[in-house]
Amino acid sequence: MTAPAPVAKAGTTKNPRAGEAVLSAQLAPATASSRALPLASLDFELPPELEAAEPPEARGLSRASVKLMVSYLGSREVRHTHFNALPGFLEAGDVLVINTSGTLNAALAARRADGTPLEVHLSTNLPADLWTVELRVAADGATTSFHHGVAGETLTLAGGGTLTLHTPYHPLDATRTRLWIASLRLPEPTRAYLDHHGFPIRYSYVRQAWPIAYYQTVYATEPGSAEMPSAGRAFTPELITLLVARGVQVAPLILHTGVASLEDHEPPYEEYYRVPEASARLINTARRAGRRIIAVGTTVVRALETVTTE
Repeated sequence: MTAPAPVAKAGTTKNPRAGEAVLSAQLAPATASSRALPLASLDFELPPELEAAEPPEARGLSRASVKLMVSYLGSREVRHTHFNALPGFLEAGDVLVINTSGTLNAALAARRADGTPLEVHLSTNLPADLWTVELRVAADGATTSFHHGVAGETLTLAGGGTLTLHTPYHPLDATRTRLWIASLRLPEPTRAYLDHHGFPIRYSYVRQAWPIAYYQTVYATEPGSAEMPSAGRAFTPELITLLVARGVQVAPLILHTGVASLEDHEPPYEEYYRVPEASARLINTARRAGRRIIAVGTTVVRALETVTTE
């Protein structure tokens, strides 16, 4: 991994989701490099019985009781264990980089002028208080993308709020759009409105609604993610205490993740990030000393890739 610049840095990324090539930061347009890895190569089948349909707490288990696979690069050995065994795989001087972004109630019930009910997923809060949003429609007990929004139309939200679609983020073709640039008009500040009227974005394999607390990591400090940076969900206060006691260092950063799936192969979209100077310095020092740097999830990888200078 290349080293982040030893200065505090914030901005927006167009870094891709896991497995795709890295794009330039700071709202740069997509380049040919973003198509270097065919998306089809990332396809795999997940049997329904292995889907994470409910949190482990629903079965009386700890967050840290979920399974963990450890892969050794040198020997290609693969070990299967549980997440609460993580301290045994890390060493004093290792740096664990975490994303402390908290999850928003980013889903809102909406209605078109003709009465059609929709679900709006807020993705990224853009400059000028605009948002990248996704429109969804109910289908088979879940939701699916709604491609037939119209530029200029206003959707009605709960409590007297409205959302106006301005322009497609990236049209799929001449008649279909999944992601929109939109603005909100709300009767109260956005965060308070989402607390009162929003609900967590739920994947189709999650069979029932869960409160927003189930979508937070224990170290979340700054709400802003449309969906949970879920790689860190299995950490508990006790596990973090064990890691620190072993001499593992923790470097926080922020990346507010948008809606997770580029379902229709759109270019990657902006996400706000912030890498504190202290975290950059800690990571650079560890790298110079030959220590291991462990990124907790692809949101951390996207933020670090954005600020690297080598």
